[in-house]
Amino acid sequence: MGVGALLSDFVPSLSIAFGARLLLLPAIFFACALTVRFPLMLAFAFVAGLGWDARHMVVEEGSGTGFGYSVFLFALTGSLLQGVRPLFRRGRWELPLFIVGAATTILLVAEWFLISFARGNFSWPGDFWYQVWTSTLLCMLISPVLFYLIFKLGKLSGAPVHLGREIEREGF
Repeated sequence: MGVGALLSDFVPSLSIAFGARLLLLPAIFFACALTVRFPLMLAFAFVAGLGWDARHMVVEEGSGTGFGYSVFLFALTGSLLQGVRPLFRRGRWELPLFIVGAATTILLVAEWFLISFARGNFSWPGDFWYQVWTSTLLCMLISPVLFYLIFKLGKLSGAPVHLGREIEREGF
């Protein structure tokens, strides 16, 4: 998950899209959250949240929330994605793509809300909604590529992602 945060730095912001960026770490997490069971998704949320905070947190007195709040946000959005996992496992990709977009929007707005609440200032930045919607669209557009890579990686590693009826087993 830390690789996604590192790779996001090499993807420039789009000046034609009000400075929006492709949020690669959340997009990778959301794609993975649809393909794994709930306990493993929570482990991914922990790693992704810590990686997100480590990369994007500004440490100043009174500047924002504490370290680790993103773990909660990633777990919350991952739980939303776990709700549509049965549709994804049946091979229906339409709704999961829109849910990846909804999870991206929820993550960005909830992050803004928590930071604004901690600062005590609820003013909207000028291009906030344009950046949110553009980042959401970019995550939705990249998610089919990420799904393809997850399936290929699963096949190459000998642990393929199975679509269809899930076999009951212990563990992850």
